[in-house]
Amino acid sequence: MPAFKRPSFLPSLETLEQQAQDRSADGARAGSQFGHPTAKYVLIAVLVVTVVAHIVGGIAFALI
Repeated sequence: MPAFKRPSFLPSLETLEQQAQDRSADGARAGSQFGHPTAKYVLIAVLVVTVVAHIVGGIAFALI
């Protein structure tokens, strides 16, 4: 089976490895529990939806 050639528009594996090492060396900011901003936004969105659902459910339960 012939080996597949990596497309030229993709970065080399060495470059990807170096980028991953650079990112892991940086770490999160001091005082921050999140090293990934998207995770923070997803957590906030889930918390907001949970609180709103409980409020709406409480109002609906009180009206019944």
